[in-house]
Formats: sequence, structure tokens, C-alpha cells
Amino acid sequence: MLWAVVSLLLRIVWLVEPNLLLWGGVGLIPAVAVGIALAYRNVPSTTAVRSLLDREGCLGGLLMAAGDADIGGWNERLVAAPSPALRWQFGRQWMMLVASVGFLLAVFLAPDRYLPASEDNALHVSGEMGKLAEKAQVLKEEKIVTPEKAEALEKDLERIREEAQGKDPAKTMEAIDHLEQAFKKSASEAAESSIQKTEAAARVKELAKALSDSQGKMGEKPFNEAMKELAEMAQKAASECDSLSKNLSDEVQKACECGHLTAEQLDALSKAAEKCQACEKGKIGKLVKAELVEAEALEACKEAGECDEAALAEVLGKCKGGDMAMEEALLADMAGRGGVTRGPGAAAMTWTDKANKDGAKFKEKVLPPASVSALKKSQLTGVSIGDPTAKKSTGGSAGGALNAAQAGGGESQSQTILPEHEKTVRQYFERKKK
Repeated sequence: MLWAVVSLLLRIVWLVEPNLLLWGGVGLIPAVAVGIALAYRNVPSTTAVRSLLDREGCLGGLLMAAGDADIGGWNERLVAAPSPALRWQFGRQWMMLVASVGFLLAVFLAPDRYLPASEDNALHVSGEMGKLAEKAQVLKEEKIVTPEKAEALEKDLERIREEAQGKDPAKTMEAIDHLEQAFKKSASEAAESSIQKTEAAARVKELAKALSDSQGKMGEKPFNEAMKELAEMAQKAASECDSLSKNLSDEVQKACECGHLTAEQLDALSKAAEKCQACEKGKIGKLVKAELVEAEALEACKEAGECDEAALAEVLGKCKGGDMAMEEALLADMAGRGGVTRGPGAAAMTWTDKANKDGAKFKEKVLPPASVSALKKSQLTGVSIGDPTAKKSTGGSAGGALNAAQAGGGESQSQTILPEHEKTVRQYFERKKK
């Protein structure tokens, strides 16, 4: 009974699993030991038993005297004394044992939803909720989600915390997992957008730096085309990246709209693009630290911020004579990242090394002809648009004669035609009649 009561309290208050409560059976060992000790202490002494039997047998003290001295001939009367009847009164003990065992089984087998609810019967999810709260804060600080969305996420977190019950932990964990997946999806989209912004800022920075170093070295027409292309790239990148737009002064933005930037403005544009890169890398770094995206996203952002200066110099060199438009040259030699969410795919296509055909020989092999029995076991794979009416055969054939014949061969023994002979045979049957 004590085992059952303690197990019930542990299941209700501390939500202990029933399997762990089986260790309470070890308590039966000391219980049996205590029962034996108590029973041994309750065993009556020899003197008390003699006195009881002397009284019940009306022996007048002979049994008591026989225990202290030899009573001689009086022993005959002791032998004739009737033995008392012994009776074990086990009814109460058996009822308590059955009741306690039944109560214990009910405690172990009862589902959690049938146990009485406790005020402290809340599922302890403070650790998981704390991590989700930190992730939500990161999304809010980096402006990945709108303020309205952030407020809705906070309400969802509070609702999950209030409704977390130990009776139904699966429901709570499912809600936590669903919310975490939503966080990761938003963070993944933000990381992809940051990688694209980093790439655009890197191109603006490198092209601005290259044009700043190439002033006076390029022709006027190619230089103006490159400046115009840079201005368009800068405007597009600023419209997509808030940090780049904030770091650009009004003077530089107006110069970008006009397509004419001085050396100082080119340097300012390059520095603003560099700050935009650092901002986007820092955003992805925070997402990685909060375990919202994988570390590969940060590596991809770093790679997107690296440009090939030698290739860019080569592009500018090609435009020295003005025979190639700047936009075409940039699209041809500055390949993008690819993917379904970036650009129209106007960059030049690149190829890997060609496959080597040395040692790759074709081995001719004749396939076995299909038998009539195999055709009967074939399955329909399509329906044609021809006449579905099938003409029935007017006569039957003797059984077994054409079982091994090739379909359409017209004979029982098909001829093997090797691939090198196929052309000759076809020419023979397709020759013109004289």
C-alpha cells in the first residue's frame, strides 16, 4: 500500500514514468525483513504457553510444575490432557493484501490522462522556450520578420508555455517543433537574400575600385559605358540592400542617377559597398550563432563577396578600344551564382573538361528474340489512336509448333542477324524491282 501511494504521488506531482516506479519493488525486501522481526518478537515465551495450556486443560498447575521439577506419576494426567485447537485469522490480512495489490496495479496501468490534475502538472519546457525566445529576438533585431509578425510569434510562445501540460507532452513538443521550423524557414530565406546582396555589393565595390584605378587608362567611350553600368548596378543594389542605401550620401546617390561619379565618389561608393558586405555577413553570423541556419551559409556569403580582380581587369582591357559593349563584357566574363532566384542567366556558360573516348569501345551483342509466350505475358503500356476493332483469326494452329518463333518472323526458327550484316540484308530486301 505504501508503494502504491508513493508511486501515485510521484506520477501526479513529478510526472515520473511508471517503468521507473518498478524499482519500488526493492522495498519488499526490507518490508519482509521487518515483518519477520516483528513476528519473532510477538512469539510468546515457553512459560506463557505452559500457563495457557494449563489453564485451558484444567490441569491445576501440573503443567507449570512439570516445567520446573519432576512430578513423577502425575505425568500420566498430562498425556491425557486435550490439545488446544489452532486457528489462523487471516481474513483481514488477505483483504488488505488484495486491496493494496489492486491499487498498485491501477497506479501503474492507469494512463496519464486519467490521473487527477495538479496545479504543478505543467511540462517543464523552459529550456526549449528560452531558446525559441532567443531565436525570435534575433529575427526581430535583424528585421527578418515584420514587427507584427514578431508580436504574433511572441504570443505563440506565451500560449505554448501556458498550455504545456505533462498529460499531453506530444502536443506541446509538436507545437514547439512547428514554431522552430517556421523560424528556420524565415532565417533561411533571409540568409539567401543576404548572400545575393553581398554578391551585388561585392561587384559594385570591385567595379568602383577598378574604375577608380583605371581613370585615364581607358578610352572615353568605354569608361563612360563602365561608369553608366556601375551607376545602374549601384542603384539596383541600393534598392535591395538597406545598409548600402543608408551608407550612401545624397550626393553619391544623385551622381549614380546621373551616371557620372568623381574619384572621391567612387571611393565612397566602394566603402559603402564594403560596409554593406560586412553588415550582411554579420547578419548571417548571428543567424548561425542562434542555430537558425547552417554554418555553410556563412561560407557561401564569404565566397559571394570575393571577386576575381584579374578577370575584371581583363574585361576592362577588352573594352579599351570600344569594340565591345561594357554591359556585354561584364555579363560574359563575370559569371553569377546561378540558382532559380537570381538573375536571368545572361552570363556565359562554362564547361568542364571534355570526356575522353579512348578505351571506350562498343561491344556488339545480339539480344534473344521474344517468344510468343512472352508476348502473351506482356502488359499494356499505351493506347494508340487507331481503329480499336481487331480482326479475329479464321483458323487455329497446331499447338507447340510456333512457341519459340520470333514475333513477325514468319517461321518457327528465327535467324540471327548481327549488327554488321543488318545493312546488307536491308539493302537486299529493299532493292528496286527490274
